[in-house]
Amino acid sequence: MNQFLLNSSANDAALRKTAESLLDGRSEVTVCAAMSPQQPTFLLAALIREARRLGIAIRLLVADIDGTFDFLDDDGRIDLASGRLQISMLAGGVPRALSGLVDSWPHSLWDADRMLGSGRIACDIYAVRVQPGLVDGVFDLGNMVAYTPTLAARPDVALALEVSHSQQYATGFATLDADAAARAIAWHDTVTPHEAAPPVPLRHDAEREHMARLIASIVPPNATVQVGIGGVAEAIIGALSSNGRRGIHTGMLPNSLRTELAAGRFTGAAKTVDEGLAVATGLSPTAGPDAWPKTVELRPISQTHSPVELARHQNLWSINSAFSVDLGGGANAEWLNGQKLACGGGQADFMRAAHLSAHGASVIALPSRSAKGHSRIVDALDGAAVTTAGGDVDYVVTEYGIAHLTGRTLFERRELLAQIAHPDDRVRLRT
Repeated sequence: MNQFLLNSSANDAALRKTAESLLDGRSEVTVCAAMSPQQPTFLLAALIREARRLGIAIRLLVADIDGTFDFLDDDGRIDLASGRLQISMLAGGVPRALSGLVDSWPHSLWDADRMLGSGRIACDIYAVRVQPGLVDGVFDLGNMVAYTPTLAARPDVALALEVSHSQQYATGFATLDADAAARAIAWHDTVTPHEAAPPVPLRHDAEREHMARLIASIVPPNATVQVGIGGVAEAIIGALSSNGRRGIHTGMLPNSLRTELAAGRFTGAAKTVDEGLAVATGLSPTAGPDAWPKTVELRPISQTHSPVELARHQNLWSINSAFSVDLGGGANAEWLNGQKLACGGGQADFMRAAHLSAHGASVIALPSRSAKGHSRIVDALDGAAVTTAGGDVDYVVTEYGIAHLTGRTLFERRELLAQIAHPDDRVRLRT
């Protein structure tokens, strides 16, 4: 875990007092943390420590996009292994070593947001990292909006703020509701952080770039595009940028989009909803404090991922990746080698909407083989969860080609997917 974060704050009396105040009078507690990068690392670590000291059973709901669990120290890991601490993922990932100890919700992001709002998913304390706004008493939500407005609107949920004064995030996208801010318990983080390490440059990958070019060949020039984050997404953005009329409506904005939007590409001129705007609920976890073009809007998950709102879009193309795809087209983006390493997040929300969109389509892009040489097109998903149902997948793309699955039978899908598998896997997949 990030020892700097804990060692810089562990002895802060104000932080300890904040945690004590939030836990006062409780014998058990469920704490929901904001989606990273607004996940409040200091405050979560303090709540875990104080719950341990006071003998309070604690459950965390997290959406750690990087899957690092920086809030958890060695004692916290012991608590997790013993059952004194429970952690469930709403989205994001989990360290491989903890995958067998961490639970998860099998819901899409929109569905999780809906149930957090209704109370079907329990939450006693909502903890979020914010920063001071331009006006006194106003807090800026930084690089991630997500489900913060949903939980801030619940008067029965205690609101805990970790207020950052280190300017690590972009400003001006969204602020915390004033009434919610007035009733919140806040701790001000004045620790000067280490200078952030520069992001690791994306490696040149001919396989990935070839897949991106294949995808660009089928995405129409008037499309509204949803992409994930990571190397495949960055390559896709580069390949699609040649036509400036395409627009963006997605969960998280990949870093490369900042440059593309500033250069006048992805203007959104052809969007049937939010013409001229690039809409998302957050920025890539490595986006930092750099300003984005004014055409970018961050909105709550209740809007960005809503099936009602997504149904308004025509020409919606959803492009995502997965660990594996079965011969029926079902995609697994959560399980790898028998370990649950990630949640499906918003993939199901967008893929279903794109599949139903007029002139839209859903696309899964993945290399034909893993780094260890295992086929990623498989007969069956071997008990792994199906993140996106095969019936909602229109195209599967590998470095060997494009399988157009829409309207195809299972036998036909088998043959089409075998054709784009690694050559050494094709005979086995056809039998």
